Amino acid sequence: MRYILSLLVLLCTLTPSCSQPQQQVRFTPEDKASFERLLEQMLPHKALPMDQLVIKTALKKLGTPYVAGTLEEDPEMLTVYMDKTDCILFVEMCLAFSLTLKEEDPDFESYCDNLRQLRYRDVVVKDYSSRIHYTSEWIRQAAERDIMEEITAEIGGVPWAQEFSFMSTHTDSYRQLRENPSLVEKIRAAEEYLNGFNYYYIPKEEIAACEHLIRDGDIICFNSTAKGLDIAHVGYAYWQGGQLTFIHASSVEMEVIINKKPLTEYISGIKSNNGIRVVRLK
Repeated sequence: MRYILSLLVLLCTLTPSCSQPQQQVRFTPEDKASFERLLEQMLPHKALPMDQLVIKTALKKLGTPYVAGTLEEDPEMLTVYMDKTDCILFVEMCLAFSLTLKEEDPDFESYCDNLRQLRYRDVVVKDYSSRIHYTSEWIRQAAERDIMEEITAEIGGVPWAQEFSFMSTHTDSYRQLRENPSLVEKIRAAEEYLNGFNYYYIPKEEIAACEHLIRDGDIICFNSTAKGLDIAHVGYAYWQGGQLTFIHASSVEMEVIINKKPLTEYISGIKSNNGIRVVRLK
């Protein structure tokens, strides 16, 4: 039965223009019902500033199961899951929901529109390569839409010679690129675009000195040491008991959690992360 429902949804849209691929949305009735329950719970808080709103939303989603690869279905279209997530989709879900809540008449369709503007380059769904894969591009596009701004340099960040090449040089790790070699050039073009900007990060040993400048609801991006890759993990900054930690979808705990360790202690034990970048919502 679940398969039939999913198939029906895959063939339908949220607008009359069913012939437009960018309008198509993959979701289940359970996802829409979950959205509506969350909307009912959060409507009394819609006047809150965006940073507080995303934290309240994130706290409502504690315990949501961590599931990797939820977007890797064919054909490419906007896919909505409310009750399973990974780290970036969790951050994206809470932000898109909060943007929706700020609208005059928030509903599931407007939530999907907000997801689309965060997830797809120029808000157009074409193929796998039109989805934004590097967090740096995700930040840049949202900043251009006045949704957020990166504040890493302003709070103590130092220059970082970031290179983007991981996806185009590790095509075997991505099914869509293995099966559709023509998409690799499109991915490489996105990487070359990102290589044209300057980047900053806060080294892990310097975080303690500037963490007082980080607020609840800031997006913490964990800088990767892998060649050609920018960000390895993301979450929302959260002050608890006078210590800075973060809310995230954990692949270790396999669910959305408030991290048990302070941010500085957590990152000191992650060899593949050399520091953080910080993004503030508007």
